[in-house]
Amino acid sequence: MSSKPAAVPEGSFVVLWAGEEPDVHAVLLEQLDAAGIPYAVKSLGDDQVALTADPLPIDWKPRFGFEVAVRSTDLAAAREILEPLLDLEPADAELPEADAAVSPLETLPPKHDEIPSLRLWSGDNHRFLQFLTDALRENGVPMRTEKSGAQTAILVPPSCEVRASEILREVREGAPPA
Repeated sequence: MSSKPAAVPEGSFVVLWAGEEPDVHAVLLEQLDAAGIPYAVKSLGDDQVALTADPLPIDWKPRFGFEVAVRSTDLAAAREILEPLLDLEPADAELPEADAAVSPLETLPPKHDEIPSLRLWSGDNHRFLQFLTDALRENGVPMRTEKSGAQTAILVPPSCEVRASEILREVREGAPPA
């Protein structure tokens, strides 16, 4: 007894495409209709089958989206329709424009040769001082501290005044930037 691979019965449905892109799905169905190729569509993710514990199963397939099957006799013609669609970029792949409400001064990088000379804050609260210097450093604001007795002052470059003042307000109020 020889072990031959099982042949697909002529005219039975075979999966042409499975994916999560609604644009590809819609165009594929339109073009299959135009070519007169019969198809079957299945929505993926609607079934109540429990997901497997394996996040990377060997037989990967989309967990939601669509599956399009065509008759085995139409598979070659359907693949010719599908191939160009797979090369298209998704319609919404473009990043949205940046928010115009951000002040240009806030986005300017600090001048590296500018000396921190503008007094941003002064006080004797060591915990607040540490928190504020960490926040300024984390946001890339150059600074220096000057100690005078029990008081410590934080100085920043004048070009960073807007950004540093906003960070100070955020730290004082415990609120994100407006």
